[in-house]
Amino acid sequence: MPRIITRILAALASLVGALALAAPAGAHTALVASTPEDGATVTELAEVSLEFTEQLLDIGNELAIVAPDGTRTALEIEDPVTQTVTAAVPDDALVAGDNTLAFRVVASDGHPIEGEIAFTYAPEEPVASPSASASASPSASASASPSATATASAGAGPVATASPSPHVTVYEEVGPNPAIYVIIGVVAAAGLAFAIASRTRREG
Repeated sequence: MPRIITRILAALASLVGALALAAPAGAHTALVASTPEDGATVTELAEVSLEFTEQLLDIGNELAIVAPDGTRTALEIEDPVTQTVTAAVPDDALVAGDNTLAFRVVASDGHPIEGEIAFTYAPEEPVASPSASASASPSASASASPSATATASAGAGPVATASPSPHVTVYEEVGPNPAIYVIIGVVAAAGLAFAIASRTRREG
């Protein structure tokens, strides 16, 4: 009878030991979701988050973005820390290419959990505004028109040519009429002849 009791107690002790060893393994905290997802390609990333199966401790948790050149930017974890940890991503933390979200969190049983989430950052290229090209065309054509009109008026002779503006007219300067010089010469000759005749009369 004592031997049976001893065996029963030994069996119970073994069972309790096995359950004690199996308990931590069954309650192991694991990552179940992340933003960004592992292997994803993102065009923008304002915030990262990691969700685990169990409550995390609010000590010793770390998140960081590792750029393609190895530059590491630590992220400030937001409160409160539950089963999920989140952090905002600074604008200068991401570089186009293959980045990594490195994490270290502490499970409720005190065990640290470390890992990495690989993702690709591919920012969208800025699109040029069509207003720049649209506004350039009218000014170019407007500035070209007056010069073209001026060139045409220069070779057209003494004819007034209107510019594209209905209120502006360009005239070519015209020289004095040659007949004026003839009239002036005749008047001068007549005056000289009158002066000579008057002098001859006084001397005679």
